[in-house]
Amino acid sequence: MRILRNVLLGLLLIVVGIAALMLIPSPQAPAEKPWEVTVMPDGNSRVLGIHLGDTDYKTAQQQLGVFGKTALFVDPDGSLSVEAYFDSINLAGLSAKLIMNLGVSNDKLQAMQSRAGAGELKPSGAHQYELTDQDRQYLLSVPVIGLTYIPSVRLDREMIQSRFGKPARNERSERDENGRVTETWFYPDIGLSVLFQSEQKTLLIYRAKR
Repeated sequence: MRILRNVLLGLLLIVVGIAALMLIPSPQAPAEKPWEVTVMPDGNSRVLGIHLGDTDYKTAQQQLGVFGKTALFVDPDGSLSVEAYFDSINLAGLSAKLIMNLGVSNDKLQAMQSRAGAGELKPSGAHQYELTDQDRQYLLSVPVIGLTYIPSVRLDREMIQSRFGKPARNERSERDENGRVTETWFYPDIGLSVLFQSEQKTLLIYRAKR
């Protein structure tokens, strides 16, 4: 009886120890935050570990630890672009959505459109096209030229200024059909524009200068 009691007590202590270990949060891998921006020798910024204009799409995905979805977009004015979008990324405890702009030549974009499937009209008025497997494979070697970071929490002006300082200039748009106003803060030294939108998430938009 005594031996059985000791065995059961030992098993109980093991179970309690394992449960306690499971409750201890595992340390998160270090990651760059969106306000940790480094201007590289070519004049472009490195943000979230991605050197704009230099880091290719494959390497950018590896840096983030997640895989995005790519699509071709045709704006109402006929301009073409390719974007990779990430529904959720979590870096250094910060959750956000992310859109990457990929540097594809206009000739290549037109060839991609000729091979793409039927377009889907988006709320913005642009048409989104699904790419072929061949074109998605090609995009892995294409440089990332822009990032749009959309944090899950709404960042106010005070928070942005505490991270990036005062903007070089700012602009306010006219009210749209829904009565909303967009204010944009510009930080040209690091290729950043911050968009404050009424009742919408704040957007941090980084672009390669060349």
